[in-house]
Amino acid sequence: MLKPAVGFQGNCDEAITYYKEVLGAEVKDVSYFRDAPADSGMDVSLPPNFVMYSEVTLYGVTFVMTDGMEKPPEGFWMQLSFDTVDEVTAVFDKLADGGKVVEALAPQFYAALTGDVVDRFGVQWNVGTNE
Repeated sequence: MLKPAVGFQGNCDEAITYYKEVLGAEVKDVSYFRDAPADSGMDVSLPPNFVMYSEVTLYGVTFVMTDGMEKPPEGFWMQLSFDTVDEVTAVFDKLADGGKVVEALAPQFYAALTGDVVDRFGVQWNVGTNE
C-alpha cells in the first residue's frame, strides 16, 4: 500500500486537528516521540510532544503526517476535486485562511473552477471541480 507522507516542523498535532475540522479527516493513529522506548534509536533531540507518526484518512486516501522532517519535498502538493463550485469555494477559502493564495479560483478550460493555495502549515493544495 502506498501512503503519501507530509512533514511538519513541530505543528503536526495542530495540522491534524485543522484537517479534521476543515476537511473531515479521520485520524487513525497518532504516536509521539515521547512514546518511543529509550533504546529505539529514535532521534532524542526532537521535542517529546512532536508527532512521530500518524495516519490520517482524507477523502478515502490514507497518508502519514509527522514532525521532524527538515524540509518538505519540493514538487509535492495535494489535489482535491469536488462536484460543485460551492464546495470548491468553501474548502479553498478555509485552506487560504492563514495561508497564501498561489493561484486564485478561476474557471479553466479543464474545470469550471480551480485554484492553488498553500495552507497555514505550508502544504500546497490544488482545489477544483470534477467537471
